Order: sequence, then structure tokens, then C-alpha cells
Amino acid sequence: MIHLVQAEWLKLTRRPMTWILLGLFLVLLAFNSLGWFLFVALHDGTFTGGTTRIQILDDVQVNQLRLQLRFPGVFGDVLGYVNSIGGVLAMVLAAAAVGSEYGWGTLRLHLARHPRRGRYLIGKIITLLLVILAGMVIALLIGSLLGLLLGSILGNVGSITPGDLLLLLPGILRALYVILPYILFTIAITIIGRSVLAGVAGGVLFLVLDGGAGALAFVPNLGIPLLTFIYYLFLQPNINALIILHRSSYGMDASAITGLSTEGLPPPWQAALMIALYSGIFFCLCLPLIHPARCGRGRVGYACPFAQYAILISARYIQSIAH
Repeated sequence: MIHLVQAEWLKLTRRPMTWILLGLFLVLLAFNSLGWFLFVALHDGTFTGGTTRIQILDDVQVNQLRLQLRFPGVFGDVLGYVNSIGGVLAMVLAAAAVGSEYGWGTLRLHLARHPRRGRYLIGKIITLLLVILAGMVIALLIGSLLGLLLGSILGNVGSITPGDLLLLLPGILRALYVILPYILFTIAITIIGRSVLAGVAGGVLFLVLDGGAGALAFVPNLGIPLLTFIYYLFLQPNINALIILHRSSYGMDASAITGLSTEGLPPPWQAALMIALYSGIFFCLCLPLIHPARCGRGRVGYACPFAQYAILISARYIQSIAH
């Protein structure tokens, strides 16, 4: 297994796509921090010495943004961003990692030498998570540098305690855990379509449909146990229940900026179990689909229109997250 992970690591880290996605994520992360900084700076009149102030957000939201732009809140902000835009890019990486095996014909050769499909799939997933983990560490470093720079301009960089650093480990593991079911679903669709485009298209459509469950957030407030139980079976509320912990762990109120609140969400332990259930289902879906008889390239004629439609949806999805 170690040799398999090493081989997959070399393949992923040598592909330009991996570095392009990482660079894109870091640029978007920087723009995100700069955008929050501008809201606070205009509110405080930082650029005019306090003589001219422009209030775009209310005081509660601005105070939360101040916490996000200084330590230790910057850690929670970066981890939250990993599970938004970072999750979308992770799905693209997963589709590229698996779909290219069909395009290049390397999957057939691998299964001919090592027919254990479960071992191959687990090695692929572990490597993807390790690459994402490395990207998260880099993002936290870049976010910390931005926190120092922007916090100093605003006059308060905050402080870090040993307890804040200890919270990073469960935060990073939680972020990886939240991304896992989306990666597994993308891999399953990529295997079905046997192409990168099919995986990206299926992953984006799943994100859109899953995000649509957020419109049902009012269901727990109805006070009907059966409807609440059904709503908690969806993946999205369980994902939100863990994402909200990124910011709350560092003393921030996620509802002030993201609109997420613990009200109407399942408890974290239940959310963790549901995510494990979804991940197990998607993994079991992947396993029988990997077969030497289906190692050829997928039919591009069917994949391309589907992918074009998904690209349009993904653009709108990313735009909605940015706003």
C-alpha cells in the first residue's frame, strides 16, 4: 500500500493540474481575505484616518470580520474556505486523478499486475487526501501571512495560544472528513463515465442538488419529528453541522457572516455518523465499477454536452459562494 501511495503521489504532484488548482485556490483565498478587509477598512475609515466611513455591513458582521482577519480567527476562516471553494476544486482534482487513468490506459495495466481493486481505490483516496492535506497546510500558512499583514493595517493582529494551535489538528481532520463523501461520489461518477469530464459534471451536479437541501432548513422549525428526521438524512445539513465548528471553535459566530447556525442542524456526533454512512455508500458504489472490462476511454460524445452543462452550473455555484 505504501508503494502504491508513493506512486500515486508522484503522479499527482507532477501533473500541472494539481498545481493549477492549488494556485487558483490560494488566489481565491487571498481575494476572499482582501474582500473582508475592505469591508472592515471602509467601515472604520482606515484609508482616510477615520474622517470618512462607509458602512456596508452592520456592526455585528464587521466585528465578526475583524475576528476572521486576526489570530486565531484566521485559522477558522481558512478551514471554512477549504470546505467551500476548496471542496469544489478537490472534486475536480479527484475527477482528474481517476479519469486520466482511463484516458491514458494506465488503469488496465495496473489491474493486470495488481488485480485487487479495493487496494487500488483505497490507495487513490489516501493519496488524494494527502495532497489536499498538503494544500491545506499551505493555505493556512498563506492565510496566516495575510492575517499578519491585514491585521497590522487594521491595528490588531490578535494572538495565538497553545490551545489555539491544538485546535488546528481536529480542525484539519474535520475539513478532510467533510470533503471525503464529495470526493468518493466524484470518483464513482468518473468511473461510470470513464472520463474526467463526466466526473467533473457529475460532481458539480451533485453539489448543486445537495446544496439545494439548504432550502429546506426551515423544516426542523416546523416541530414535526418525522420531517426533521427525514431532513437530517440529507447530506447537506450534516455537512453544515461540522463546517460551523471551524469558526465557533475560535470564538466566532458563523451565522453573522455565512448564515449558518446550530439551530436546525443535527448534533455533531450524528453528522459525523451520517457522513460516514454516505462515504461508505459511495465507496461501495465505486468498488464493483472498477473492472478490467471497463478500462477503456469513455464515450466523449455523451460526456461533453453533460460537462458543458455542468460547467455552466459550476460557474453559477462558485459565484453564489463568492457572494
